[in-house]
Amino acid sequence: MCRHLAYLGPVTTPAALILEPAQGLYQQSWAPRLQRHGRVNADGFGIGWYPTDHEAPDAADADEPPEPAESADLSTAAVESGVSAEAAEAADAEEDRPARYRRAVPIWTDGNLPDLARTVHSHAFLAAVRSASEGTSRDESAAAPFREGRWLFSHNGFVPDWTRLPLAGTGLEPADLLALDARSDSALLWAMVALRLRRGEPAGLVLAAVVRQVADARPDARLNLLLTDGHTIAATRHGDTLWYRSAPGRVVVASEPDLGLDPDQGEWREVPEHSLLLATPASVHCTPLRHPHSKEQHRMNDRFSLELRLPEDYFASTLRADVLAGLSAPPRTLPPKWFYDDRGSKLFEQITDLPEYYPTRAEQEILARRAPEIAAAGRAATLIELGSGSSRKTRLLLDALTAAGTLRRYTPLDVSVSALAEAGEAICRDYPELRVTATVTDFEHDLALTDEPGPRLFVFLGSTIGNLDQAQRALFFGMLRHALSADDVLLLGADLVKDPAVLVAAYDDSQGVTAAFDKNVLSVLNRELGADFDPDAFDHRAVWNADESRVEMHLVARSPQRVGIPAVGLSVDFAAGEALRTEISVKFRRESLTAELDAAGFTVRHWWTDPGARFALLMAVPSR
Repeated sequence: MCRHLAYLGPVTTPAALILEPAQGLYQQSWAPRLQRHGRVNADGFGIGWYPTDHEAPDAADADEPPEPAESADLSTAAVESGVSAEAAEAADAEEDRPARYRRAVPIWTDGNLPDLARTVHSHAFLAAVRSASEGTSRDESAAAPFREGRWLFSHNGFVPDWTRLPLAGTGLEPADLLALDARSDSALLWAMVALRLRRGEPAGLVLAAVVRQVADARPDARLNLLLTDGHTIAATRHGDTLWYRSAPGRVVVASEPDLGLDPDQGEWREVPEHSLLLATPASVHCTPLRHPHSKEQHRMNDRFSLELRLPEDYFASTLRADVLAGLSAPPRTLPPKWFYDDRGSKLFEQITDLPEYYPTRAEQEILARRAPEIAAAGRAATLIELGSGSSRKTRLLLDALTAAGTLRRYTPLDVSVSALAEAGEAICRDYPELRVTATVTDFEHDLALTDEPGPRLFVFLGSTIGNLDQAQRALFFGMLRHALSADDVLLLGADLVKDPAVLVAAYDDSQGVTAAFDKNVLSVLNRELGADFDPDAFDHRAVWNADESRVEMHLVARSPQRVGIPAVGLSVDFAAGEALRTEISVKFRRESLTAELDAAGFTVRHWWTDPGARFALLMAVPSR
């Protein structure tokens, strides 16, 4: 086991935090009072800090005792830790790169530490003393804090039989295991955490997910994790003690409290077992660590909650079912939702900036012009967004409804935990009076609505409705109508019929980005189902189907080939020129779309288009 500590607040020194307090981290290395496993933390220690005006950004960053007038190159450290040169330069420019001092000796034996501890100044620290587990490295590489980019990390605990921990679903590859910072359970946990952080997942959800995954495989694991970026602290209590104290402008999180009695520092409070702590110098929130697929809410803070309603095997089982249904016999089809893994999502973001792809810009133009009118007509207390993703366009509506003084809650629904968490935290930050209640769900089958205050504005943007055929749209509109009350409103984005050359170009751009996006679905099947598709053996093709008023995207086999998909026990033969349809995107006319909504029980009240009449936003209400 270990003891660790993180601090955010006014600039101070390691001496004031670690060495001077009675029963502080220094004394806990040989005489911990509350440590449940082991007695002495004598196998190394480390201190990480974030340079401030008191110290240049490239000052001490050594894993050896510092020599006089010697400093390390943080940009080199950034490259070695996997951070891009651009990110390192940006971090250095922002004075946000953490420095470290680590040793593989007991903290009380290091004669260099007292001088270092009284001369280093920072607003943020993470420090740890270590008791090495059996079979783990005992050199400095195993001493916390671990580091990548702006993050510092420590683990207090133990993972039994960690070398055989199941890694399915972690995203770690053999190369990641070979590149572990050290041979230890803590280094493995850090690799799991760092991979998720690189993907942009919020720190709290990252720690919760890693604790859950490891605890599922090793129920006896002790997983007190501590993570900071110099501005926030995320920590878990799972198997040992964890405490915090806070006062205006400062917070300390530690394995156990010191005996400092200064009332201005705040009182020590114990974090409950099996909890996630999220802290800034302004606030501290503790929430139970729950299984993400339970139907209980996971509350991120007082104004942001995240409810997870999809079953644990939702993605795997749905993908297998879609592949079996779509590829078992001609004509071969796949639903477009499988485009959007990490790479696919990034490619789609590139597509929205292409000159040929007009829908995103056209819809944005309408929202920019009509948002105040929409807010006045809807008078919404709750904005419910279906398929919210990053919620970028929605901010125009949030701004208008906030200005109108009616909005109290934003309720985004999406299948992506990371997208909802990131967007929810950003919106809570930027709209301090707004409550965000996010739900991870498949809104085509489960709208998951409960106690939202009305009137409610249901928003379905991006012409995603065009990915459904007429029968699917009828079912979806019927489900929506059942969910809406008399004073609710539906705002729907729809792409319009226009020159086929313009439509096809939007789905087959000159730079080939859409082709890469289309072929990416084959890589998804290869990775998730063990298929052996060769993406280069297929050509991307977009066509206009005038009879169905829709653009269709196809992957066309260049030559005869057989593809195995072991996870579903399927072998698929493609003839030369045979097409696999990967997307439909229906384009609408006002009369036909209005008729569909009327048949489902809606009355269209407003119909807005961009100046070129390429795209429409319509407002519909339940028919009386």
